[in-house]
Amino acid sequence: MTAVRRPGFEQFQEDLLVLIKEMVKKEDILPSTPWLEVGDAGTREAILQAFKKRMESIYGVELVIEPHLVNLDRPVVSIAIQLHHVFNTIFLMEQINARIRARLGKNRQGEV
Repeated sequence: MTAVRRPGFEQFQEDLLVLIKEMVKKEDILPSTPWLEVGDAGTREAILQAFKKRMESIYGVELVIEPHLVNLDRPVVSIAIQLHHVFNTIFLMEQINARIRARLGKNRQGEV
């Protein structure tokens, strides 16, 4: 796993906002915009899945999308906060796992 810096919250939120604007073809989407006004449930689901794919492509870490986020009655910033929290947790777990695998690999090479 190459060393990729995880995005700070501001960058993460901006990436989500850019994707939302692209998908709903609106420029007036703000962090304070109610998530349920972004589009219907299908549109919101598609946004979350596209964002998941984008984050996985850039960072090589699977972003787990909790199903309740599709219909969460909160502003977009709240969705970004929850996604960022999950992403950070998984990102850190992957880094720890990579270090453990590297150590195990070194130990096994020493055994041969």
